[in-house]
Amino acid sequence: MTKEECQEQVAKVICDKSDEITCDECFRLSNGHICEGLDHCRISEKTEEQLKYVLSSAKKDTFLRACAGSGKTEVVGMKAAYEIKKWKERNKGIAVLSFTNDATDVIKDRVKRFAGNNGTYPHYIGTLSSFIHNYIVQPFAYKFVGYQGKNSDFSLHVVDENVSIYSNHWLMNYKCSIHYLSSQNKRNDIYAHQIGFDFTRKDFYFYIGSQLVWLKDYYQSDRIQKYIHEKRKKQSYYWEWKYVRDCFLDCKKEFWKQGYANFDDLNFLAVRILKKNIGSEIAKRFPFILIDECQDLSGNELEVLRQLKENGCCIHFIGDLNQSIYEFKRVSPDNIADYVKDFEKYTLSNNFRSCTEIVSFSEKLIGKSGSISQNVESKFGNHSLVYIEYRTPEEAIEKYVRLLDSMGCKEYDNKILVKQNALRKQLEKTTQNEFDTKEPLVVAVQLWKEKAQSQMSMALELSGLQISKWFGGGRTKKNYYCPKEITSVFAWRIYLMTVLNAIEKSETLMDFNQTYGKWHEKARKELNDILKCQYSIISNYDENKEREIEKLVNGNNFKVSNGNKDVVISNFVGKFVTDIPVMTIHGSKGCTYDTTLVISSENAQSEGGHWKAHWIEGDGEAKRIGYVASTRAKYLLVWGVPILKKKDRELLENYGFISSEEVTNDVENEECT
Repeated sequence: MTKEECQEQVAKVICDKSDEITCDECFRLSNGHICEGLDHCRISEKTEEQLKYVLSSAKKDTFLRACAGSGKTEVVGMKAAYEIKKWKERNKGIAVLSFTNDATDVIKDRVKRFAGNNGTYPHYIGTLSSFIHNYIVQPFAYKFVGYQGKNSDFSLHVVDENVSIYSNHWLMNYKCSIHYLSSQNKRNDIYAHQIGFDFTRKDFYFYIGSQLVWLKDYYQSDRIQKYIHEKRKKQSYYWEWKYVRDCFLDCKKEFWKQGYANFDDLNFLAVRILKKNIGSEIAKRFPFILIDECQDLSGNELEVLRQLKENGCCIHFIGDLNQSIYEFKRVSPDNIADYVKDFEKYTLSNNFRSCTEIVSFSEKLIGKSGSISQNVESKFGNHSLVYIEYRTPEEAIEKYVRLLDSMGCKEYDNKILVKQNALRKQLEKTTQNEFDTKEPLVVAVQLWKEKAQSQMSMALELSGLQISKWFGGGRTKKNYYCPKEITSVFAWRIYLMTVLNAIEKSETLMDFNQTYGKWHEKARKELNDILKCQYSIISNYDENKEREIEKLVNGNNFKVSNGNKDVVISNFVGKFVTDIPVMTIHGSKGCTYDTTLVISSENAQSEGGHWKAHWIEGDGEAKRIGYVASTRAKYLLVWGVPILKKKDRELLENYGFISSEEVTNDVENEECT
């Protein structure tokens, strides 16, 4: 089928175009919403690759391999709209699933534009986690785990695995009978919300702080085997492997039975549920599922989809395995590639995001070829790839700002990308390092007064961390640690804002030229009144009707952090060096900017953050992180790297980079001539 034949077939469905006119004639005659604001037909502009995927069968499992900047989201929206407009079933629908609310909103917008509606009932457009939560786990899980419900509500309450035990004492009721013994023989308790099960490895895992530990690796380690051997001198069957696994499972079962689960438990429970006859019912309800950004699927999410597929769902995967950078959530592009090996294959190879120089470099970086830059002007030619040498990350930003000024890019859509979230906070001046957790309310108040968006957002998070402790403990950082007894996250957020505004009006609490001890002493006298005055915002959403709001804060639950009673409060030093937004590489996925500064870590000790050790000479996820970071820019890609030796400078220049000093000199020479 030719491109013209493809676009005719797509237009007949999406635009209701008649056979008597061409797509261009349809565009000139149409007053419809599809091409609104454009000077050309929105169907005709699509490539043959894009149109062929839109016409692909909704009854065959399919993998659409989409390179960076290939217009993937547009194609997903058009494919969904095409199938929705053809759909005849009233009680069955299509599920279009992605991983973030932002991505979902974009897809909904495309579907609304193409189909004339937003894909509502019987269809579903949302995140994969919401789909699993709303359609599989919450309606059925209580029957499988024995949860009796509360006030006729049988939904499980989700608890983040990172939630602190010390501010959520109720979690201590779900302690595993197996403990963790560190390399220094220090004993740490393990709790149910920190435990998960991985279907790919068929093993339990748990978190000690931010460290993920596999149960089998832990059990087989030399120190634990030595520990068990010593114990068995008195107890012959101490910690047998089956017993240890059963203890972990029993701990989880009790957690579920009381109505709690962590996020990955939802996937585990979904698989159990789908293995029953419920799987076939879900497959009947949603016989066709599209997964956007499939490279982000964890092993457990893959297992959920495997069960749906085995029960009759047709599944389309859309994504780029070279952009798989979520190893920390146990995502493996190799597992995904194996999963789709028997799927029908389609490809999007045209890059509409970046200029030729950036596309060529990014492909060289990961050792692939085939992507072609389309319709993107090469504004700067051989100045499209620039490196900046720095002594500090702040210096890299200052040089970037000067470079943008010299190249006439100050008004462009510019972004700064970093690998580590800690560096992002440092550059945005949104952290006081260890005091973020030691004195979260003090830091929150300091940030709130700055009135910068990033600083105010962090202030809400840190104030939520502290204030939620007085309300019985919060659940997830994502929801500003909204306490489990407060049923509206939105109201909780407004409450935090008004509390911070009230604190800001207090001269004594805005005085940071005092010790932490003195600040606490004064805060204990004022905070109860402040919390009480704003309480009406959340009172209707508070399930604890006996809460004594005027007595929340006292000397026992709001103590100064250890060793800091006589320490003068640490002030923020200076302002952010630029108004250019800073974001993590992970947060930039799917985004397009005119120019980007990608700041390398100073050494190879970071995970995936060093320009040479990881992005150029590394492999696996480390290299893919460099690829994702380098494929966000349209016209100008700048790498910020620590001061280079001659050999490393030559290495970068062999990849097509030019130094910022040379670019500035070239620009000045051009202006002179």
